[in-house]
Amino acid sequence: MQDMRSTGRTGTSVLERAFSLLEVVGSDGTSVGLAELARRAGLPKATTHRLANQLIELHVLERVGEEYQLGLKLFELGSSVARQRELREAALPFMEDLYEATHETIHLGVLDDAEVLYVEKIAGRRKCTVPTTLGTRKPLHCTGLGKAILAYSNPQLLQAVIANGLPRRTRYTITDPHRLELELTRAAETGVAYDREEYEIGITCVGSPLLNAAGRAWASISVTGPTTRFRPERTATAVRTAALGITRVLGITRVVGQ
Repeated sequence: MQDMRSTGRTGTSVLERAFSLLEVVGSDGTSVGLAELARRAGLPKATTHRLANQLIELHVLERVGEEYQLGLKLFELGSSVARQRELREAALPFMEDLYEATHETIHLGVLDDAEVLYVEKIAGRRKCTVPTTLGTRKPLHCTGLGKAILAYSNPQLLQAVIANGLPRRTRYTITDPHRLELELTRAAETGVAYDREEYEIGITCVGSPLLNAAGRAWASISVTGPTTRFRPERTATAVRTAALGITRVLGITRVVGQ
């Protein structure tokens, strides 16, 4: 296999190009055709085809008909990340309790750069209509998981999110920085944050942060359901209690609202 050094033609290494293909395929959890993969990665089709075949040999990509999807080797490697494994093992019992109490979709996410990365999910017969998959990344400013994290993050992260422009997802998305700051202040006081159809019409969510020893959020847990039946305020205490329980299992002291 060709080594992963800079090609010298564009200044981008083969490793960076290969990783860009993995990011495209993993961005929405679906399979992607060659032409679309090349377009979204910004690479020539011939280069994309060659790199994709090499990634298939390494089992980090798989071919499904004429399209590509992430391979099981990535799942194997991801499951071996110590921090994520520890978090998932600590969180799952609390997530299961929340599911039994609500029969709605339960999510667990971690802060990664300026986004929330979904690392665990429980959904049963009453599935939420938002097709969230593990590995999905979503904005911080318009999701329950994300706002719960932002409410307990350092000011620099919030300013970076605001500087990014607070993109509108629905007509309910908060795009005014002052209004977002007010909502995050309330979330910091109560220990819970809400997404009221701000990411997807018809979907509402309540999330609560997991804090480190310094009192900063690095992850969060949430309950998500359709607005037709789910009243997030009724679940707020349970979500906050679950987040506190997870941090205690992880050996982290957390004080909500202080």
